[in-house]
Amino acid sequence: MMNEISRRRLIGTLGAAATLGGLRPAAAQSDRRYTIYMITWRGWEDASQGFRDYLERRNLAIDFIVRDCSQTATTIPDFVAEAKQLRPDLLYTWGTTTALNVFGRLGEVDPERHITDIPSVFNIVSTPVEGGLVAALDQPRPNLTGALYLVPVETQLRTMSAYGPVAKVGMVYNALEENSRLTVEAVANEGQRQGFATISLDVPLDGTGAPDLAALPGRVAQLKAEGADWLYIPPDSFLNVNRDVLTGSARDVGLPSFAGAENFIRASHGLVGLVSRYYNVGQYVGYLAEQILVDGKSPGDFAIRNLDRFSLIVNMATAHQLEFYPPLSMLAIAEFV
Repeated sequence: MMNEISRRRLIGTLGAAATLGGLRPAAAQSDRRYTIYMITWRGWEDASQGFRDYLERRNLAIDFIVRDCSQTATTIPDFVAEAKQLRPDLLYTWGTTTALNVFGRLGEVDPERHITDIPSVFNIVSTPVEGGLVAALDQPRPNLTGALYLVPVETQLRTMSAYGPVAKVGMVYNALEENSRLTVEAVANEGQRQGFATISLDVPLDGTGAPDLAALPGRVAQLKAEGADWLYIPPDSFLNVNRDVLTGSARDVGLPSFAGAENFIRASHGLVGLVSRYYNVGQYVGYLAEQILVDGKSPGDFAIRNLDRFSLIVNMATAHQLEFYPPLSMLAIAEFV
């Protein structure tokens, strides 16, 4: 209910994402040309575009080398080997699986297989501490830092409760993605603190060992049958690629959905989300890259942090279909799509 989160706190927390134009007083000027090696997971998207746009607007001369994994981790060792050979000025990775395979999990880092001595930044990693990428948010590696993109789970769930009553939250997740598993666990733990129950169902695998897309509607219907009153969508590349099936199935059975990533709301049928925009997160990572390249700072100088503000997004088409509308207190701060 809204008395749990004051209107002032909501406005400060959920307002439009902060721009980064004020982080440096003037555009960077440098005669040097830099090389940035980028390893992406599922093609070119808004976070990488924001990263590149920020650096280009800073008038930096940069050669971008882009390699995409096509959601296949077995491609990463070849990219790591190429990066080691090319010795770029900076290495950029997108996604949890990519980062863990490029830099190694703490306690398992092998200098022969991982990048340990090239200045690096990561983007769109869901849980860098819990996933073993760094020891703590204020303890980046000497050669590696990055940004958080997920709004804290506690804040997300309190926002869900502010939108409408929460008694039992259902989750469908891909057990092959560690960030998805960790988020499901975090939601369950937070549910105990906030006083609601959770149900989690993994997506079964098909004959090739991949998550079975055909099983998604049945999993969502099962959550509804077991009494879930919300579908919480964890960060998950499989779910994101198939977001129309997931959020459409929830809408069709009358289950409102909440997400911490904007695509599920803005570009699909999810109801509401509290998000850091991918593009803005990419811009912030671009700012970190500029500090490393131009100012000669070490990645280890930068604690890993969220953007200062988040965006509350409501899909009004889904709200109409569900006949489930945001409270009046949210109308002044929400963005409607």
